Amino acid sequence: MGIGFPNMTTGSLYDAIRRYATRLLSDFDAGKDIAQDVFLRMTQQQATIEHPQAWAYKTARNLVIDHLRRLRRTKSLSDDLPADATRFDPAILTEKKEITTMIQQKINDLSPRHREVLRLKFQEGLKYTEIAEILGESVNTIAWLLHEAISLLRKEIDGRRQTADGSR
Repeated sequence: MGIGFPNMTTGSLYDAIRRYATRLLSDFDAGKDIAQDVFLRMTQQQATIEHPQAWAYKTARNLVIDHLRRLRRTKSLSDDLPADATRFDPAILTEKKEITTMIQQKINDLSPRHREVLRLKFQEGLKYTEIAEILGESVNTIAWLLHEAISLLRKEIDGRRQTADGSR
């Protein structure tokens, strides 16, 4: 493709963008289409792109938003258990599924900004500076949003545990 990436190969960036778009849309085919569109635009504008990785994530994010506006539907997180998980104890699998569902619900209850920052940090593994560039925010704002999101999740999860244990 002829585009230079300091920390990633073109293929790994494509895969990361595809995964990111797929997670946001909960639709593999749509995520793949978004990633292809990002790379098409990248090849057309490569002379003007200073930070290809941040540019690709920001472009993917904008394309996902456009896609969702067209579909007029909301996004949700869904991480299914791996196919080989059935070889484990069913009680453990059930508990894991319940915990995963509860955490996903709590994440979905967060504001869109908090959800986006959590996704970029923990699902995509981006640094604060990269997230700040993608979202057009300062690094301090990103750090605060992550702190708030994690604190809110911890408070909700701890509250649920106390309620489940009957110790409230």
